[in-house]
Amino acid sequence: MKDVTSTSFGLVIAFLLPGLACFYALSLWFTKLREVLHKFLTTDANAGLFLLVLLTAISLGLLLSPFRYYLYERWLCKNYKLDTPDFSKLKQGGTLEAFRAAVDEYYRYHQFWGGMSIAMLIAYLGWLKNSWESDSISIALSFVLFFLIESVTVLAAVDAYKNYVTKTRPIMKGE
Repeated sequence: MKDVTSTSFGLVIAFLLPGLACFYALSLWFTKLREVLHKFLTTDANAGLFLLVLLTAISLGLLLSPFRYYLYERWLCKNYKLDTPDFSKLKQGGTLEAFRAAVDEYYRYHQFWGGMSIAMLIAYLGWLKNSWESDSISIALSFVLFFLIESVTVLAAVDAYKNYVTKTRPIMKGE
């Protein structure tokens, strides 16, 4: 059995955690998902339900990835790119190991924060849908709080991606 490594941890934070957040967010929109989540969080849960929630969360995390990719890597960070020819140099010496380390240290966090920014938007809109009859002060305060948390998360995703590109460029060039 494989030991838990930084790569395994990176994949958990890149896909599983945003997927779980998206699962929760979607439960605010769909009653059946809310029932599944409620059952999962009670003593009625079993191994089959655990596996179903886990696989669904991973799937949702993977489904968030193209949205994250286009929002951040193609739009917000379009000036930060890795050159395709440089990928061929990853076969030389320890460049592949150094590149993998940079992916684990920077890109996985970008994936987490980028995926979470999308999942949090879905959750907030679902919460608004269910809380629309609340007083306007609560709605306004929730919007300010959401805006602050979302802004910091988006900035963290952008910074993590920029760090990933600037740290891996020299590695890919063999420097």
